[in-house]
Amino acid sequence: MIGNNIESLDKLDRKIVSSLLSNGRESIANLSRHIGLSRTAIAERINRLERTGIIKGYTAQIRLDNDEPQTACFLLIMCGKGQKTNVCEYLKGIPEIKLSSIVGGSFDIIALMEASSLHKIHMLCDEIENIPGIDQLKTTVVLHQPINR
Repeated sequence: MIGNNIESLDKLDRKIVSSLLSNGRESIANLSRHIGLSRTAIAERINRLERTGIIKGYTAQIRLDNDEPQTACFLLIMCGKGQKTNVCEYLKGIPEIKLSSIVGGSFDIIALMEASSLHKIHMLCDEIENIPGIDQLKTTVVLHQPINR
């Protein structure tokens, strides 16, 4: 019997969930071949995952007309004392910032930025490092994303 959280899943259920995260429309037949279980077993596991709420639904992603390959960069930000919230609010106004997280450790904020070119990332970094409250900005360019769900 499976639990109702992701941590309680066995290895096969985790493979099913991982495949469906990558492609929510993956066929039972393809899942069966990829995971090594019968179609019936895969269908039963998916039904159980849906019933227990592990799988809450399926979504569609749409392609926008301006979709073009993006260059991605992680921003590693150190803030002045008490400035994390203000810096995050400022980052919300930059459309190229796709994700930001307040973190513990050496940095205060890690943000993912996507732009059309390295030159655009460079220009945005110049703007971002001048945000009031940022003491230090380091960047690391994404070379490849083998997992992007």
